Amino acid sequence: MGMESFKQNYRRFKQWQERPVQYHVMSEEEHDCHCCGYHYKGNYCPCCSQKASKGRVSWASVHQDVLDIWELKNPRSILRSIWHLMIRPGYFISDYISGKCYASFAPVKMLFVLAIIYSFIAYWFLPNVLGVKLDPDYEEFMSGFMEWSRHHYTWQALGMAVLAIIPTYLMFRYAPRHTRHTLPEGFFIQVFLAVIGLVLSLILMPLRLIDPLVLSVAVSIITMVYYIVCYMQLFGYGLWGTLWRQGFIYLGIVGLTYAFIAGVFGINMSSDQTKDMAEMGLSQDGARALTAIGFLLFGLMSLGVGFVINFFASYRVREQSKRAVYQPKN
Repeated sequence: MGMESFKQNYRRFKQWQERPVQYHVMSEEEHDCHCCGYHYKGNYCPCCSQKASKGRVSWASVHQDVLDIWELKNPRSILRSIWHLMIRPGYFISDYISGKCYASFAPVKMLFVLAIIYSFIAYWFLPNVLGVKLDPDYEEFMSGFMEWSRHHYTWQALGMAVLAIIPTYLMFRYAPRHTRHTLPEGFFIQVFLAVIGLVLSLILMPLRLIDPLVLSVAVSIITMVYYIVCYMQLFGYGLWGTLWRQGFIYLGIVGLTYAFIAGVFGINMSSDQTKDMAEMGLSQDGARALTAIGFLLFGLMSLGVGFVINFFASYRVREQSKRAVYQPKN
């Protein structure tokens, strides 16, 4: 394959990525609804919403109902949604938050389904059946949080998604695309990103047979690359503009996350650290509060500095947005 042929194939792939989800044209065939008897034209009955192809119960009905558990045969199946999310992540998310909600399997439902599958494989099947170690050795003070997350992985995934809403809103609110995106839109953006992370974790799960730390590092690097591509496609910044904004987002999330872990789950200290704290007049609870406050300040300062830099860097976009809002109507 020559370079010119490669470029043509890439241009076609890029055009496919950017093209919004397409829908089939409504049928002009006439039907008598098998459910309510209404006579109509189209694919679905406007009276009771039953599909035109639905008739008397048959083996095809059994097959259809089994597939409908995961919505595998309609345009928003979970497998189709995951495929688009991995091949054109930012454009697919853009379709959804722009109003094409039927283009995707329900995002929160998809996150819960994948989180349950991941928890089953990682925290039951691998350790109990294959004897594979669950996680790499995390820092000692995170042990309480890690123990909780093993039993509540679904809520942990959703919580981490929620935690990133405000940082993303602050750093990308003046982006060329989806300027001033709303917080509800930000919620679904983060849920989709959490789904991407879970899918990558499942795909790379065999690396646990080598070393859990290898899996952790591989998932972190590949997920970060996916997030960069996703943000570029979704918000319209170039590579550098996306990178430094995401850098501030990650610093803010790290600070807020560790503050939450230290404040809610506490911290575990070695005997030497406990002794040092006692000499300073701090109890275990005092050290816990001091650590949480320190991480919280770090996260808020990171987001504050990032917001100020982004405010001045986005001057042109903000001015264009103002002119668009106040432009008189003919």
